[in-house]
Order: sequence, then C-alpha cells, then structure tokens
Amino acid sequence: MGAAGGAGGMGGATSSSSSGMFIDDAGAKACPSITNTAAMVAVPGWDGKAYCIDATEVTNAQYATWLESSPSVANQSATCASNLSFTPSTGAPPKNDYPVGSVDWCDAFAYCKGVGKRLCGRIGGGPAPYYAHDDASRNQWFSACSHGDTQAFPYGPAYDANACNVKDAAYGAVLPVGTLASCGGGFDGLVDMSGNVWEWEDSCVPADGGVDVCRRRGGSFSSSADNVDCDVASSRPRDAAEANTGFRCCAD
Repeated sequence: MGAAGGAGGMGGATSSSSSGMFIDDAGAKACPSITNTAAMVAVPGWDGKAYCIDATEVTNAQYATWLESSPSVANQSATCASNLSFTPSTGAPPKNDYPVGSVDWCDAFAYCKGVGKRLCGRIGGGPAPYYAHDDASRNQWFSACSHGDTQAFPYGPAYDANACNVKDAAYGAVLPVGTLASCGGGFDGLVDMSGNVWEWEDSCVPADGGVDVCRRRGGSFSSSADNVDCDVASSRPRDAAEANTGFRCCAD
C-alpha cells in the first residue's frame, strides 16, 4: 500500500456515490443507468477525473441477458482474435444473482464494452499500468476499493475474517452478489470488492510463451487473508477461464 491518500490527493473532484452523481472538471454528471446491468457507484477521481464503477460483480443473469443479444466475436481486438465464444467454459449461465465465473479476460472486456461500459482500467481511460496496481491516482479498481488509498480493505484499515466471503469466513463457495452487508466499501454502495470471486482488470502484459497475462483483483471465497486486500493483484493468462474469476465494469 502507498501512503494514505496517495500523492497529490483527489484534487478537483467530489462525489455523492450513493446517488450515482459526481462532480468533475466538466460539471455535474450522472453514472450510466443501463437496463439489465449492475447499478453504478460514483467515485471521486484524481485531478478531476471522477468515474463510475459497478456496485457488484456482473451476475449470471446479467451476463446471460447479454449473451442472448448474440454479440459478435468478430468485433474483438487483435489480442482476442482467438476467442471464438463468449459463453463461459462451463456453459450458458443460469439467470441468477451469483457472480458470473468461468469467463476469460476477453469475455469480460467484450461484455463491458457491449453494454456501454468498460472493463475497469486506468483512471481517465485505457488500460491500467500493469505495475501500478496499487496507485490510486491511476488505477480505477484499486482507488475504488481502498477509498483513494486511505484503507487496506474495502471495509476499513484492518482485516476482518468475517466481513466478506473469504476462506476464513468458511462459507466454502461463491455467494450471490451483495449477500454480506458487512462486505461494503470502499465507497458507499460498493460491495464484494474483497473475496467471493476474483475480478478481471484491464491491465495486461506479454508473458513467456506468447500469451499475455492480465491482472485480477480482490481474491475469492477460497483466498486467505493475504490475498483479499485492495492492493493484491494476481495474474492469469488472458485466455484463462476459471470458476472463481468474474469481473465488474467501470465507466468514465
């Protein structure tokens, strides 16, 4: 973790995150309200760059609804040219409130783009720098989770074994999004940024063997205490689709 508050502070931005409204250099704006997607929470930005982030992980029901729109795999970038299907590796998801899993990075990126949002990345636009995962002035996911780098966990400064769906809480499985009210933060309205499922992030680098690796954040229901704080950043191949990994979206 960096020093509390980071370098320079969140100058020029205020927010009323519970209403989905924020003020930045361009004046008052509202977070997108898009049918069949997660509600969004406004987060104060650095140097006036406020943004919005999904209140919860994307659910099976929300992802299934997007799949029913028959999104084209032909519209992906070159880095995802080998991704020939957006269906989770376990098959079409049921329409429930559990977080969608078994999706790879390309699936997550395409969903967020397809519903008018973007996979969380750099504050101000584009991918987050891979080696700046704990920089609240640049990383959307980290800044939202840590309340602008002022606390180590979304719910506060110290680990609470029972606050979120993590290994120590002993639920032993993924829970529907928002099940644990104690797993709120780092801004009002946000939930499940620690545990439940890992969350893909728009932050990738080339790796040995020719397959990029991309960041995932927050830990899962099976993660121990040292893997569920806001600055933890696991890496997986871009094409990995694992049951304990989902995502949430952001918007500028």
